[in-house]
Parts: sequence; structure tokens; C-alpha cells
Amino acid sequence: LARDESAVLHSSEEPGIKPWPKPVVISNGDYRAEAFLEKHIGGPLYANQHALPLLPIPTIHESLERLLPTVLPLARNEQEKKNLLDATNAFPYQAKELQHRLSERKDVAMKDSSWLQLWWNTTGYLQVRDPVVVNVSYFFQFSDDATLPSYRHYSPGVMRGASILFAAAEFRKMVCDGSLPCETIGKRDSKIPLCSTAFKYMFNTCRVPRREQDIVKLYDPSNHTHCIVARKGHFFAVDFVDKVTSNPLPMSVLEARLQECVDVADRMGVNPLTLGILTSSDRDSWAD
Repeated sequence: LARDESAVLHSSEEPGIKPWPKPVVISNGDYRAEAFLEKHIGGPLYANQHALPLLPIPTIHESLERLLPTVLPLARNEQEKKNLLDATNAFPYQAKELQHRLSERKDVAMKDSSWLQLWWNTTGYLQVRDPVVVNVSYFFQFSDDATLPSYRHYSPGVMRGASILFAAAEFRKMVCDGSLPCETIGKRDSKIPLCSTAFKYMFNTCRVPRREQDIVKLYDPSNHTHCIVARKGHFFAVDFVDKVTSNPLPMSVLEARLQECVDVADRMGVNPLTLGILTSSDRDSWAD
């Protein structure tokens, strides 16, 4: 949809998002390969990344202490309970070699990262062949907003969509320029910073279907100012942030553009191609 440049207000002195060294970065599930982006973006969001402690490996005894309170209540009778206890009694001897391999992985192969992250991202995510909708990817449903003004000529859906886009654009800029404060846990005077790695996969990122294991494409956010709007099987690319400052466009502009999407889709009717149904297919079928 065409941009209404006269409706966009920005200051030439306000910085936008710093361009990346590469326009596209392809991820295969190992956070270490994209760590250079954290150094490049910088800011409070990634200020503590180099000082974070590595993920520890619980001892066999600690694992059993966590396991038993979880599984014992599932025992349907005393015999099952006894079997579980007998199995866990033998577990320290049986798991000794596996525990050694795990420790070796942490200290050698993954000494500069989490020993779990690559397994989690590949085996638990990118290699899962189920449809991502419902099975893997979460979604949000926004309730109706009773505070929306009734005197406006736009529908509640358009006004709510515009307000969500505006808020998302503000948050997106803080993530993409690194100005978002790092998340922490703990009390006020002894807060512990949390890892910010996942934030750079939040915007301008797409999981692409591939046979056996998907890939993730990360696009330089400074090159992209649009979002995708779907209605009745039609998809629209709509600019929602300023090209210079990356600030959200005025609410009036966002509402007008969303309304145009609604009007165009309604005139065209339901799209018989139903392209969106691909998102509900298993990953191998979609890859083919």
C-alpha cells in the first residue's frame, strides 16, 4: 500500500536502527553463530551477555530429588511405586557414563554457550515435523477493548489493530536498537540479569520449512518497515514505522491503512487460493 509521506512526522536528528553487517542471517539453531549481532547492536539489552554464568548441570542426586516428587504421585498402585523407587535406586550407577558425557559436552564442545541450547533449538524445535500452529507456535487473542471511542468512523477491529501496531512498533525499536533494559530477577538491590539472546529473533524473523530441519532467517530490521496484514485470505504489506527513525507512524495513518486493507479484501471477497493453509501443514510437506 502506498505511503502517505505527508502524514509522517520525524526528526532528521533522531537516530534510527543501526544497519546490520549482513542484510540476512541464516540460523541453524546454534545461538553462537548469531552472537555477533548482540555485540553489533549493543545497548542495555545486551550489556550483560558476556558476564552471564553458564547453565549448570545438576548432579544425578539433584536430578532424582526433582524427579521423584513428580513421578511418584502418578503411580496407580503400590507395585508401581515400588518399581519406580527400585529404578531410581539403580539410576546413579546406570547414568554415570551419561553424566560424564554431559559434563564433557559442557566443558568442551559447548564451553562458550549453554550445553542445552543447541539440543533445545534443533531437536525440540527446528526438527519437529508437526505443524507449528498450536503444536509449536503460541498465539495471542486480544479481547475487545471497551474503552475504544464509539464516535470514530473506523470499526473497533481497525482501531484496536492500529493501537496494537503502534505499541508493537515502539517495543520493536527498543529491541532492535538495544535500548530495552535487560530483564532481571531478584530483589531491588541484588538483581541478577537474564540472558537476552532470544530477543533478536523476535522481529523480522521467519522460520523457513526444510526437510528434516527448518532454518531461521533473520532480516536486518533497518531495511524493513512493514508488517503483514491478513484478511479473507488476502495478505497486505503495510508500512507501520518511519523509514528514518523507526518510530511508529501516527495512529491516524495506521487506522487509515488498516481500513484500506479491509476495504480491498472485502471488495475482492474470500481468496480461493487459501495460501495461509500452508501454515497448518507438516513441515516436510510444506518444504516440498
